Amino acid sequence: SASIAAYFAARGRTLLVDADLGMGNAHILQGVKPRASLVDFIEGEHTIGDIRTSCGEGLDLLAGGSGIPHMALLQREDRARLSEQLAELEVAYKFLLLDSAAGISSQTMSFAAAADRLLLVLTPDVTSMTDAYGFLKVHNQVRPAGEALFVVNRAADEEQAHKTADRFREVSEQFLGVQPRWLGFLPEDPAVSASVNQRTPLILSDSDSAAGRALSGISGQLFSELECLSPRGLGRSMRSVAGGGSLWSATGRRT
Repeated sequence: SASIAAYFAARGRTLLVDADLGMGNAHILQGVKPRASLVDFIEGEHTIGDIRTSCGEGLDLLAGGSGIPHMALLQREDRARLSEQLAELEVAYKFLLLDSAAGISSQTMSFAAAADRLLLVLTPDVTSMTDAYGFLKVHNQVRPAGEALFVVNRAADEEQAHKTADRFREVSEQFLGVQPRWLGFLPEDPAVSASVNQRTPLILSDSDSAAGRALSGISGQLFSELECLSPRGLGRSMRSVAGGGSLWSATGRRT
């Protein structure tokens, strides 16, 4: 998400929302120290506009807060207030990228259902594919018409990535009647760990690494995908969509 946000920010004002509420860490990879987070917003201490943290030209962050157990499951009224203020805020941005928590909590799924596009990230491990299938199953029940995209992360090589992608698509089509669209894979690469330790998105710290090149390619596909959409807006959609775990959404006046 950090690298995709950096790619988008170079092409239009972007808002990154750390939706792993209570266990947020998106600020670490941006190398910033937010003075406030979504915890402060939910507790009524700030408006959502007040808690924005600038991460450089064209990119702002809504931090998720860390180590706050009650943030992992917001009350319906808190989610409603969040959607209202996101709807007001997001019109100032061309893109909104949401870094979701794992699992299928109601708030994670509501974010997903409201997004213009959902990007699943899985690894070749069978447990990861099982989790991704479970997430897709719930998402498909809530938003049957929503198309899911996916990438294979930490693949040993191209052959393993293709086998993983083929298996995930086959199982999804056989049992869910949907075939998520594969955007590509990210290879296992020590440059990723190095970028985390540098607190810098990989796409900026080492764009020529194998994973950096792959991230640039995937980000470019996502950008092209959004350019073809009429944006619904995440906050606006959350006000009318029940259910759904989302990663990103086009916003703004045009795409």
